[in-house]
Amino acid sequence: MISEWEDTLFKDAIEINPSYTLKKGGRFKKISMANLEPFVRRPSNYEVAKFNGGSKFKNGDTLVARITPCLENGKTCYVDILTDEEVGFGSTEFIVLRGREGISDNVYVYYLALLPEFRNICIKSMMGTSGRQRAQIDAIANWRFRIPKIGEQKEIATLLSSLDDKIELNRQMNATLEAIAQTLFKSWFVDFDPVWAKKEGRQPFGMDADTAALFPDEFEESELGLIPAGWRVVPLGEEFNITMGQSPPGNTYNEVGQGIPFYQGCRDFMFRYPLRRVYCTAPTRFARDGDTLVSVRAPVGNINMAIEPCAIGRGLAAVRHKGDGRSYTYLSMTFLKDFFAIFESHGTVFGSLSKKDFQGPSVCAPATEVINRFEQIVEPIDSQIENNELETLTLAALRDTLLPKLLSGELRVPTATESVLSQEVTLHDA
Repeated sequence: MISEWEDTLFKDAIEINPSYTLKKGGRFKKISMANLEPFVRRPSNYEVAKFNGGSKFKNGDTLVARITPCLENGKTCYVDILTDEEVGFGSTEFIVLRGREGISDNVYVYYLALLPEFRNICIKSMMGTSGRQRAQIDAIANWRFRIPKIGEQKEIATLLSSLDDKIELNRQMNATLEAIAQTLFKSWFVDFDPVWAKKEGRQPFGMDADTAALFPDEFEESELGLIPAGWRVVPLGEEFNITMGQSPPGNTYNEVGQGIPFYQGCRDFMFRYPLRRVYCTAPTRFARDGDTLVSVRAPVGNINMAIEPCAIGRGLAAVRHKGDGRSYTYLSMTFLKDFFAIFESHGTVFGSLSKKDFQGPSVCAPATEVINRFEQIVEPIDSQIENNELETLTLAALRDTLLPKLLSGELRVPTATESVLSQEVTLHDA
Protein backbone atom coordinates (compact mmCIF):
# COMPACT_ATOMS: atom_id res chain seq x y z
CA MET A 1 0.00 0.00 0.00
CA ILE A 2 1.25 3.47 -0.91
CA SER A 3 2.24 5.52 2.15
CA GLU A 4 1.17 9.14 2.77
CA TRP A 5 2.00 11.45 -0.18
CA GLU A 6 4.31 8.94 -1.75
CA ASP A 7 5.56 9.20 -5.32
CA THR A 8 3.98 6.57 -7.56
CA LEU A 9 3.36 5.71 -11.19
CA PHE A 10 -0.15 6.43 -12.37
CA LYS A 11 -0.70 2.81 -13.43
CA ASP A 12 0.25 1.57 -9.95
CA ALA A 13 -2.38 3.73 -8.22
CA ILE A 14 -5.17 3.79 -10.80
CA GLU A 15 -6.60 1.21 -13.20
CA ILE A 16 -6.59 2.31 -16.84
CA ASN A 17 -9.30 0.81 -19.06
CA PRO A 18 -10.30 -1.88 -16.55
CA SER A 19 -11.65 -5.08 -18.08
CA TYR A 20 -15.44 -5.52 -18.10
CA THR A 21 -17.63 -7.91 -20.09
CA LEU A 22 -20.63 -7.01 -22.23
CA LYS A 23 -22.53 -9.30 -24.59
CA LYS A 24 -22.41 -8.10 -28.20
CA GLY A 25 -25.84 -7.29 -29.53
CA GLY A 26 -27.24 -6.71 -26.06
CA ARG A 27 -28.80 -3.36 -25.10
CA PHE A 28 -27.04 -1.34 -22.42
CA LYS A 29 -26.75 2.23 -21.20
CA LYS A 30 -24.47 4.26 -23.45
CA ILE A 31 -22.69 7.57 -22.83
CA SER A 32 -21.67 9.35 -26.03
CA MET A 33 -19.02 12.03 -26.41
CA ALA A 34 -21.87 14.44 -27.15
CA ASN A 35 -23.27 13.76 -23.66
CA LEU A 36 -20.20 15.31 -22.01
CA GLU A 37 -19.96 19.04 -21.38
CA PRO A 38 -16.58 20.70 -20.75
CA PHE A 39 -15.46 20.17 -17.15
CA VAL A 40 -18.98 19.18 -16.02
CA ARG A 41 -18.91 16.25 -13.63
CA ARG A 42 -21.96 14.28 -14.75
CA PRO A 43 -23.00 13.38 -18.31
CA SER A 44 -25.91 15.48 -19.58
CA ASN A 45 -27.75 12.41 -20.85
CA TYR A 46 -27.43 8.80 -21.97
CA GLU A 47 -29.26 6.35 -24.17
CA VAL A 48 -29.94 2.61 -24.19
CA ALA A 49 -28.33 1.15 -27.29
CA LYS A 50 -27.06 -2.08 -28.83
CA PHE A 51 -23.46 -2.90 -27.91
CA ASN A 52 -21.18 -3.67 -30.85
CA GLY A 53 -17.96 -2.37 -29.32
CA GLY A 54 -16.50 0.59 -27.49
CA SER A 55 -15.23 1.46 -24.05
CA LYS A 56 -16.87 -0.28 -21.09
CA PHE A 57 -17.33 1.14 -17.60
CA LYS A 58 -19.08 0.83 -14.24
CA ASN A 59 -20.42 3.31 -11.72
CA GLY A 60 -17.57 5.23 -10.12
CA ASP A 61 -15.39 5.19 -13.23
CA THR A 62 -14.08 8.37 -14.84
CA LEU A 63 -14.28 8.86 -18.61
CA VAL A 64 -11.65 11.07 -20.25
CA ALA A 65 -11.81 11.96 -23.95
CA ARG A 66 -8.51 10.96 -25.57
CA ILE A 67 -9.05 12.50 -29.03
CA THR A 68 -8.57 16.08 -30.21
CA PRO A 69 -10.32 18.49 -29.74
CA CYS A 70 -12.50 16.78 -27.12
CA LEU A 71 -9.55 16.24 -24.77
CA GLU A 72 -8.43 19.87 -24.95
CA ASN A 73 -12.06 20.99 -24.52
CA GLY A 74 -12.31 19.25 -21.15
CA LYS A 75 -14.71 16.42 -21.93
CA THR A 76 -14.41 14.38 -18.73
CA CYS A 77 -17.12 12.87 -16.55
CA TYR A 78 -17.78 10.73 -13.49
CA VAL A 79 -20.12 7.79 -14.16
CA ASP A 80 -23.09 7.52 -11.80
CA ILE A 81 -25.95 6.39 -14.08
CA LEU A 82 -25.63 2.63 -13.48
CA THR A 83 -26.63 0.19 -10.76
CA ASP A 84 -23.82 -1.32 -8.69
CA GLU A 85 -23.31 -4.38 -10.91
CA GLU A 86 -24.34 -2.84 -14.23
CA VAL A 87 -21.84 -2.26 -17.04
CA GLY A 88 -22.32 0.53 -19.58
CA PHE A 89 -20.44 1.49 -22.72
CA GLY A 90 -19.44 4.46 -24.81
CA SER A 91 -17.11 5.77 -27.47
CA THR A 92 -13.85 3.99 -28.22
CA GLU A 93 -12.30 7.46 -27.75
CA PHE A 94 -12.81 7.34 -23.97
CA ILE A 95 -10.02 6.46 -21.56
CA VAL A 96 -11.64 4.76 -18.56
CA LEU A 97 -10.06 5.32 -15.12
CA ARG A 98 -10.89 3.51 -11.87
CA GLY A 99 -9.42 3.65 -8.39
CA ARG A 100 -7.49 0.67 -7.06
CA GLU A 101 -9.04 -0.76 -3.91
CA GLY A 102 -7.33 0.55 -0.78
CA ILE A 103 -5.06 2.83 -2.80
CA SER A 104 -7.18 5.39 -4.64
CA ASP A 105 -10.70 6.74 -4.23
CA ASN A 106 -12.90 6.86 -7.34
CA VAL A 107 -14.08 10.43 -6.85
CA TYR A 108 -10.50 11.55 -6.16
CA VAL A 109 -9.52 9.89 -9.46
CA TYR A 110 -12.09 12.07 -11.26
CA TYR A 111 -10.51 15.22 -9.84
CA LEU A 112 -7.05 13.91 -10.63
CA ALA A 113 -8.20 13.65 -14.28
CA LEU A 114 -9.03 17.37 -14.16
CA LEU A 115 -5.59 18.31 -12.86
CA PRO A 116 -3.82 20.58 -15.38
CA GLU A 117 -0.62 18.55 -15.02
CA PHE A 118 -2.42 15.31 -15.93
CA ARG A 119 -4.19 16.94 -18.87
CA ASN A 120 -0.91 18.36 -20.15
CA ILE A 121 0.64 14.88 -20.05
CA CYS A 122 -2.30 13.61 -22.14
CA ILE A 123 -2.16 16.47 -24.65
CA LYS A 124 1.61 16.35 -25.13
CA SER A 125 1.44 12.60 -25.77
CA MET A 126 -1.07 12.93 -28.62
CA MET A 127 -0.18 11.19 -31.88
CA GLY A 128 -1.96 10.62 -35.18
CA THR A 129 -3.06 12.49 -38.27
CA SER A 130 -4.44 16.04 -38.17
CA GLY A 131 -7.83 16.15 -36.52
CA ARG A 132 -7.54 12.54 -35.29
CA GLN A 133 -4.73 12.78 -32.75
CA ARG A 134 -5.10 10.71 -29.61
CA ALA A 135 -3.48 10.68 -26.17
CA GLN A 136 -1.18 7.69 -25.65
CA ILE A 137 -1.96 5.27 -22.82
CA ASP A 138 1.72 4.54 -22.10
CA ALA A 139 2.43 8.22 -21.36
CA ILE A 140 -0.47 8.32 -18.92
CA ALA A 141 0.41 4.99 -17.31
CA ASN A 142 4.00 6.08 -16.65
CA TRP A 143 3.23 9.54 -15.32
CA ARG A 144 4.75 9.88 -11.86
CA PHE A 145 2.85 11.90 -9.25
CA ARG A 146 2.29 12.15 -5.50
CA ILE A 147 -0.78 10.67 -3.85
CA PRO A 148 -1.97 10.93 -0.20
CA LYS A 149 -3.53 8.17 1.89
CA ILE A 150 -7.01 7.19 0.81
CA GLY A 151 -8.58 8.88 3.85
CA GLU A 152 -7.21 12.26 2.81
CA GLN A 153 -8.18 11.55 -0.78
CA LYS A 154 -11.78 11.15 0.36
CA GLU A 155 -11.63 14.42 2.30
CA ILE A 156 -10.28 16.27 -0.74
CA ALA A 157 -12.90 14.68 -3.00
CA THR A 158 -15.69 15.58 -0.58
CA LEU A 159 -14.64 19.23 -0.44
CA LEU A 160 -14.35 19.58 -4.21
CA SER A 161 -17.61 17.67 -4.68
CA SER A 162 -19.41 20.14 -2.41
CA LEU A 163 -18.58 22.89 -4.91
CA ASP A 164 -19.62 20.76 -7.88
CA ASP A 165 -22.89 19.88 -6.12
CA LYS A 166 -23.75 23.58 -5.86
CA ILE A 167 -22.75 24.13 -9.48
CA GLU A 168 -24.98 21.27 -10.62
CA LEU A 169 -27.91 22.56 -8.54
CA ASN A 170 -27.58 25.96 -10.21
CA ARG A 171 -27.50 24.30 -13.63
CA GLN A 172 -30.60 22.26 -12.86
CA MET A 173 -32.42 25.41 -11.72
CA ASN A 174 -31.33 27.22 -14.88
CA ALA A 175 -32.43 24.35 -17.11
CA THR A 176 -35.89 24.60 -15.53
CA LEU A 177 -36.00 28.39 -15.90
CA GLU A 178 -34.88 28.23 -19.52
CA ALA A 179 -37.51 25.59 -20.26
CA ILE A 180 -40.17 27.95 -18.88
CA ALA A 181 -38.96 30.79 -21.12
CA GLN A 182 -38.82 28.47 -24.16
CA THR A 183 -42.35 27.22 -23.49
CA LEU A 184 -43.69 30.79 -23.38
CA PHE A 185 -41.78 31.76 -26.55
CA LYS A 186 -43.12 28.72 -28.42
CA SER A 187 -46.67 29.43 -27.27
CA TRP A 188 -46.59 33.08 -28.40
CA PHE A 189 -44.36 33.05 -31.48
CA VAL A 190 -44.43 29.50 -32.90
CA ASP A 191 -47.82 27.99 -32.04
CA PHE A 192 -49.63 31.37 -31.77
CA ASP A 193 -51.74 30.06 -28.87
CA PRO A 194 -53.08 33.49 -27.78
CA VAL A 195 -54.33 34.20 -31.32
CA TRP A 196 -56.02 30.83 -31.62
CA ALA A 197 -57.70 31.35 -28.24
CA LYS A 198 -59.05 34.79 -29.21
CA LYS A 199 -60.19 33.51 -32.61
CA GLU A 200 -62.18 30.82 -30.83
CA GLY A 201 -63.64 33.34 -28.36
CA ARG A 202 -61.54 32.16 -25.39
CA GLN A 203 -59.37 34.13 -22.98
CA PRO A 204 -55.70 33.15 -23.62
CA PHE A 205 -54.55 30.84 -20.84
CA GLY A 206 -52.51 32.45 -18.05
CA MET A 207 -52.60 35.89 -19.68
CA ASP A 208 -54.00 39.15 -18.31
CA ALA A 209 -56.40 41.23 -20.37
CA ASP A 210 -53.86 43.95 -21.23
CA THR A 211 -51.41 41.40 -22.64
CA ALA A 212 -54.16 39.53 -24.50
CA ALA A 213 -55.20 42.80 -26.13
CA LEU A 214 -51.81 42.99 -27.88
CA PHE A 215 -52.63 39.90 -29.98
CA PRO A 216 -54.96 39.87 -32.98
CA ASP A 217 -57.92 37.50 -33.14
CA GLU A 218 -57.46 36.47 -36.78
CA PHE A 219 -54.84 34.84 -39.02
CA GLU A 220 -53.72 35.62 -42.53
CA GLU A 221 -52.00 33.53 -45.19
CA SER A 222 -48.26 33.96 -45.79
CA GLU A 223 -45.37 32.09 -47.39
CA LEU A 224 -44.83 30.49 -43.97
CA GLY A 225 -48.47 29.43 -43.67
CA LEU A 226 -50.97 31.03 -41.31
CA ILE A 227 -49.54 33.88 -39.20
CA PRO A 228 -51.29 36.36 -36.87
CA ALA A 229 -53.02 39.16 -38.78
CA GLY A 230 -50.82 42.25 -38.98
CA TRP A 231 -47.58 40.39 -38.35
CA ARG A 232 -45.08 40.28 -41.23
CA VAL A 233 -42.86 37.76 -43.00
CA VAL A 234 -39.41 39.27 -43.58
CA PRO A 235 -35.83 38.08 -44.18
CA LEU A 236 -34.05 37.38 -40.90
CA GLY A 237 -31.53 40.13 -41.70
CA GLU A 238 -34.33 42.69 -41.75
CA GLU A 239 -35.43 41.76 -38.24
CA PHE A 240 -32.03 41.18 -36.59
CA ASN A 241 -28.63 42.88 -36.68
CA ILE A 242 -25.92 40.31 -37.48
CA THR A 243 -22.21 40.92 -36.86
CA MET A 244 -19.96 38.25 -38.31
CA GLY A 245 -16.75 37.64 -36.38
CA GLN A 246 -13.25 38.24 -37.69
CA SER A 247 -10.05 36.68 -36.37
CA PRO A 248 -7.12 38.96 -35.48
CA PRO A 249 -3.53 37.63 -35.79
CA GLY A 250 -2.81 34.69 -33.53
CA ASN A 251 0.01 36.54 -31.75
CA THR A 252 -2.58 38.93 -30.25
CA TYR A 253 -4.21 36.11 -28.23
CA ASN A 254 -3.33 35.29 -24.63
CA GLU A 255 -4.69 33.51 -21.56
CA VAL A 256 -3.33 35.94 -18.95
CA GLY A 257 -6.09 38.56 -19.11
CA GLN A 258 -4.52 41.14 -21.44
CA GLY A 259 -7.03 42.91 -23.67
CA ILE A 260 -10.68 41.97 -24.09
CA PRO A 261 -12.29 38.51 -23.71
CA PHE A 262 -12.15 36.77 -27.10
CA TYR A 263 -14.13 33.84 -28.48
CA GLN A 264 -12.91 32.30 -31.71
CA GLY A 265 -15.77 29.81 -31.87
CA CYS A 266 -18.00 27.78 -29.57
CA ARG A 267 -15.20 25.92 -27.75
CA ASP A 268 -15.84 27.86 -24.54
CA PHE A 269 -19.65 27.80 -24.70
CA MET A 270 -21.29 26.68 -21.49
CA PHE A 271 -24.98 26.45 -20.45
CA ARG A 272 -25.85 30.07 -21.28
CA TYR A 273 -22.67 32.16 -21.14
CA PRO A 274 -19.18 31.36 -22.50
CA LEU A 275 -16.32 30.60 -20.14
CA ARG A 276 -13.74 33.40 -20.23
CA ARG A 277 -10.41 31.81 -21.23
CA VAL A 278 -8.75 33.66 -24.13
CA TYR A 279 -8.15 37.41 -24.47
CA CYS A 280 -7.17 39.54 -27.45
CA THR A 281 -5.13 42.75 -27.54
CA ALA A 282 -6.10 43.74 -31.10
CA PRO A 283 -9.79 42.84 -31.56
CA THR A 284 -11.63 43.72 -34.77
CA ARG A 285 -15.23 42.54 -34.33
CA PHE A 286 -17.28 42.84 -31.16
CA ALA A 287 -20.38 41.57 -29.38
CA ARG A 288 -22.28 43.65 -26.85
CA ASP A 289 -23.39 42.48 -23.44
CA GLY A 290 -26.60 40.52 -24.07
CA ASP A 291 -25.93 39.72 -27.74
CA THR A 292 -26.68 36.17 -28.81
CA LEU A 293 -23.52 34.35 -29.96
CA VAL A 294 -24.12 31.85 -32.77
CA SER A 295 -21.53 29.40 -34.03
CA VAL A 296 -21.24 29.81 -37.83
CA ARG A 297 -18.52 27.22 -38.36
CA ALA A 298 -18.72 23.58 -37.46
CA PRO A 299 -20.66 22.91 -35.43
CA VAL A 300 -23.10 25.43 -36.95
CA GLY A 301 -25.87 26.68 -34.69
CA ASN A 302 -24.49 26.32 -31.17
CA ILE A 303 -25.78 29.24 -29.11
CA ASN A 304 -24.65 31.24 -26.08
CA MET A 305 -25.17 34.78 -24.83
CA ALA A 306 -22.46 37.40 -24.23
CA ILE A 307 -22.40 38.27 -20.54
CA GLU A 308 -20.03 41.20 -21.17
CA PRO A 309 -18.58 43.12 -24.14
CA CYS A 310 -16.24 40.75 -25.97
CA ALA A 311 -14.44 40.17 -29.27
CA ILE A 312 -15.55 37.45 -31.67
CA GLY A 313 -13.55 35.45 -34.20
CA ARG A 314 -14.62 34.06 -37.55
CA GLY A 315 -16.33 31.06 -35.96
CA LEU A 316 -19.05 33.23 -34.38
CA ALA A 317 -21.70 35.80 -35.20
CA ALA A 318 -23.28 38.24 -32.74
CA VAL A 319 -27.04 38.71 -33.20
CA ARG A 320 -29.43 41.26 -31.69
CA HIS A 321 -33.07 42.06 -32.55
CA LYS A 322 -33.38 45.53 -34.05
CA GLY A 323 -35.80 46.40 -31.27
CA ASP A 324 -33.09 45.40 -28.75
CA GLY A 325 -34.97 42.42 -27.29
CA ARG A 326 -32.15 40.23 -25.97
CA SER A 327 -34.36 37.40 -24.64
CA TYR A 328 -36.44 37.39 -27.82
CA THR A 329 -33.23 37.20 -29.86
CA TYR A 330 -31.74 34.35 -27.84
CA LEU A 331 -34.90 32.25 -28.03
CA SER A 332 -35.45 33.07 -31.72
CA MET A 333 -31.99 31.65 -32.48
CA THR A 334 -32.78 28.61 -30.32
CA PHE A 335 -35.82 27.86 -32.49
CA LEU A 336 -33.80 28.09 -35.74
CA LYS A 337 -32.16 24.70 -35.18
CA ASP A 338 -33.62 23.21 -38.37
CA PHE A 339 -32.23 26.10 -40.42
CA PHE A 340 -28.76 25.79 -38.87
CA ALA A 341 -28.79 22.02 -39.39
CA ILE A 342 -28.90 22.55 -43.17
CA PHE A 343 -25.51 24.29 -43.11
CA GLU A 344 -24.01 21.89 -40.61
CA SER A 345 -24.64 19.01 -43.01
CA HIS A 346 -23.31 20.82 -46.11
CA GLY A 347 -19.69 21.17 -47.23
CA THR A 348 -17.00 18.64 -47.97
CA VAL A 349 -15.53 18.63 -44.45
CA PHE A 350 -16.87 21.33 -42.16
CA GLY A 351 -20.22 23.11 -42.13
CA SER A 352 -20.29 26.90 -42.30
CA LEU A 353 -22.79 29.72 -42.51
CA SER A 354 -22.11 32.97 -44.40
CA LYS A 355 -23.66 36.34 -43.53
CA LYS A 356 -25.71 36.25 -46.73
CA ASP A 357 -27.05 32.81 -45.80
CA PHE A 358 -27.74 33.95 -42.24
CA GLN A 359 -29.68 37.01 -43.36
CA GLY A 360 -31.77 35.13 -45.91
CA PRO A 361 -34.37 32.85 -44.28
CA SER A 362 -37.91 34.15 -43.95
CA VAL A 363 -39.12 34.66 -40.38
CA CYS A 364 -42.36 35.85 -38.85
CA ALA A 365 -41.95 39.35 -37.39
CA PRO A 366 -44.37 39.97 -34.50
CA ALA A 367 -45.75 43.37 -33.57
CA THR A 368 -43.20 45.40 -31.59
CA GLU A 369 -45.49 45.76 -28.57
CA VAL A 370 -45.81 41.97 -28.31
CA ILE A 371 -42.01 41.54 -28.26
CA ASN A 372 -41.70 44.30 -25.65
CA ARG A 373 -44.27 42.61 -23.42
CA PHE A 374 -42.48 39.27 -23.82
CA GLU A 375 -39.23 40.92 -22.71
CA GLN A 376 -40.94 42.31 -19.60
CA ILE A 377 -42.29 38.90 -18.62
CA VAL A 378 -39.08 36.96 -19.28
CA GLU A 379 -36.66 39.53 -17.80
CA PRO A 380 -36.98 38.20 -14.20
CA ILE A 381 -36.32 34.66 -15.49
CA ASP A 382 -33.23 35.82 -17.39
CA SER A 383 -32.01 37.78 -14.38
CA GLN A 384 -32.23 34.68 -12.18
CA ILE A 385 -30.42 32.59 -14.79
CA GLU A 386 -27.68 35.23 -14.98
CA ASN A 387 -27.31 35.38 -11.18
CA ASN A 388 -27.09 31.59 -10.99
CA GLU A 389 -24.54 31.47 -13.81
CA LEU A 390 -22.38 34.16 -12.23
CA GLU A 391 -22.41 32.21 -8.97
CA THR A 392 -21.56 29.05 -10.92
CA LEU A 393 -18.60 30.75 -12.60
CA THR A 394 -17.36 31.96 -9.19
CA LEU A 395 -17.69 28.48 -7.67
CA ALA A 396 -16.00 26.86 -10.68
CA ALA A 397 -13.10 29.33 -10.43
CA LEU A 398 -12.73 28.51 -6.72
CA ARG A 399 -12.79 24.78 -7.45
CA ASP A 400 -10.20 25.16 -10.21
CA THR A 401 -7.96 27.21 -7.91
CA LEU A 402 -8.20 24.76 -5.03
CA LEU A 403 -7.87 21.58 -7.09
CA PRO A 404 -4.15 21.69 -8.00
CA LYS A 405 -3.21 22.96 -4.55
CA LEU A 406 -5.14 20.21 -2.78
CA LEU A 407 -3.89 17.45 -5.08
CA SER A 408 -0.28 18.55 -4.69
CA GLY A 409 -0.41 18.87 -0.89
CA GLU A 410 0.36 22.60 -1.07
CA LEU A 411 -3.00 23.24 0.62
CA ARG A 412 -4.60 20.92 3.16
CA VAL A 413 -8.33 20.35 3.58
CA PRO A 414 -8.93 22.41 6.79
CA THR A 415 -7.43 25.55 5.23
CA ALA A 416 -9.23 25.00 1.92
CA THR A 417 -12.52 24.53 3.77
CA GLU A 418 -12.08 28.00 5.28
CA SER A 419 -11.73 29.43 1.75
CA VAL A 420 -14.95 27.70 0.67
CA LEU A 421 -16.88 28.96 3.69
CA SER A 422 -15.57 32.47 3.13
CA GLN A 423 -16.71 32.37 -0.50
CA GLU A 424 -20.17 31.13 0.56
CA VAL A 425 -20.54 34.11 2.90
CA THR A 426 -19.51 36.48 0.08
CA LEU A 427 -22.04 34.96 -2.34
CA HIS A 428 -24.79 35.07 0.29
CA ASP A 429 -24.10 38.73 1.07
CA ALA A 430 -24.11 39.60 -2.63
